[in-house]
Amino acid sequence: MNINSSRNSLLRSRNLRSAKRARAGKVISSRTTRTSASSRIRSNSSTRKTNTTASMTQTKQLAMYEKMEKSAYNIQVNVEKMLKIGKMSYTEDEAGKTAQENDKKNLMKGIEDFVSDFNEVYNDLCDIGGVSNLAYKKTLDSIVSANEDALKAIGITVSKSGELVIDQKTLENADLEKVKEVFAKEGGFAEKISKKMVNIEDGAANSLSTLSKLYGATSTYNKYGTSNSYFNGNGNYNFNYGNYGSNSGWYF
Repeated sequence: MNINSSRNSLLRSRNLRSAKRARAGKVISSRTTRTSASSRIRSNSSTRKTNTTASMTQTKQLAMYEKMEKSAYNIQVNVEKMLKIGKMSYTEDEAGKTAQENDKKNLMKGIEDFVSDFNEVYNDLCDIGGVSNLAYKKTLDSIVSANEDALKAIGITVSKSGELVIDQKTLENADLEKVKEVFAKEGGFAEKISKKMVNIEDGAANSLSTLSKLYGATSTYNKYGTSNSYFNGNGNYNFNYGNYGSNSGWYF
């Protein structure tokens, strides 16, 4: 897997997106405040409640895509580190044994972080829903299913809801080479998941950009070739999906 060459670019892009979303958030907050003030004059308590609910929904959507983007990125970085551990060789002396023990601890920590981030992404995909997000979920399910026996052998099972669950004792006592086969080998389970996380991260970033623009104005965004969508001012969203490209990841 070759993600080193694009890492700095990803970080710069993420920082730029975060800055843009922060500015968009200020606009949304300002408009929400002005709308609330007008509502106190024009509307009854029911309308005010609707406006508040809509604002909370906007915040929640943005927060979920933020988490998804971050966790998908973390998995890529984490897997890269675990793959390096998988390529290590050790001498038979004390220094070699110490290095191997340290790498084992780092690998165990990496697996714990991987599972945590995987479950975060998986749950957000399920909660947000939409065509692309559910397609991503289905792909993750397929990879997990194909590796379920290997995962179980080292103490990781799949819950009924699709999350990964670690049996800490079984994992720590598992054969190290079997653990590496799953999490620290090129072409193994972890790397396959990491490659899919590249697409999921990009999809979340696209969604964040689109939602920031959507919440900042009441206009359609069909010029992006993905959908006509708008906030109708009553706490509801209308969508009219048209043609979309293979890189479109924001169906919400």
